[in-house]
Amino acid sequence: PGQKVIVLAISPGAVTTEWVEKADAALLLFMPGEQVGVAVAELLSGVSSPGGRLPISLPSRSEHRFTKEQYPGAPFNNKNMVTQWSEGVLVGYRWNDAMDTRAAYPFGFGLTYTAFVYDNFAAQCTPGAEAAVVSFRVANMGPVAGAAVPQLYVSFPSLRPALRQLRGFQKAFLKPSESGLVQFALSPMDWRFWSEASQSWESAAAKGEPITVYVGTSSAEFAWSQVLPCVFSPPPAA
Repeated sequence: PGQKVIVLAISPGAVTTEWVEKADAALLLFMPGEQVGVAVAELLSGVSSPGGRLPISLPSRSEHRFTKEQYPGAPFNNKNMVTQWSEGVLVGYRWNDAMDTRAAYPFGFGLTYTAFVYDNFAAQCTPGAEAAVVSFRVANMGPVAGAAVPQLYVSFPSLRPALRQLRGFQKAFLKPSESGLVQFALSPMDWRFWSEASQSWESAAAKGEPITVYVGTSSAEFAWSQVLPCVFSPPPAA
C-alpha cells in the first residue's frame, strides 16, 4: 500500500490496455535502442519530459475491429483458409472515427510533465493559389519545459468512408511560460482523393466541397475546427 507502480512497456506495436488502470503510470517504449536505460532514467527522474506521441491507436477491450473472415480468415484450417482484406481505408484512427468508437489511447496521444494551451487560431487563404495557411499559438502553462505536438487533420465529403485524415504535425519545444507560433501550409494535395470512377486523383475543392480543418492533440481530441473560408477556382480545361 502506498507504493507507486510504473509500467515500462516494450512492444513492437499495439497492445491491449486493460492493465493500465492497475498502474499509477505507464511508459510505452516500443522497440528502444541501446541507450534506453539512460533515457528511461531521465524520464522517470524528471530530468527530461516525455515528448513522444502514439503513431498507432491502442484499442479498448470493447472494440471488435475484425470479422473472422478478415482475421485470421475462413474457413479456419491449414488448407484453403482465405483472409478478406475488406476494411479498405478504415484502419487505425480512421476505423475509430467511422465507427464512432473511441480507442483506449488514440493515434497521436501522449502525455508530458506540463500542460499546453492552444489559442489565436486563424485560417487564411492564399490569394491567387489553391492553398491556405492555418496558424495558432501554443503556450506552455506548466512548471517545466516540454514538447507540444499539435496535429492538423482535414475533412471533406469525398473522403468518406473516412471522416478525416492527418495532414501534418509539428513538435514545439517550449520552456515554462513560453509560447510559440505554429503554422501549417495546405496545398492542393491536401484535398485530393482517389476516384474509383475516373481512376484518377480529383480535387474536392474543384468539386466545390467544403474543406474542414481540425487542430488537435490526437485523432480524437481537437482544440479547434473550421471550414476553410476559401473559394478555389476549378483548374482550366485541358
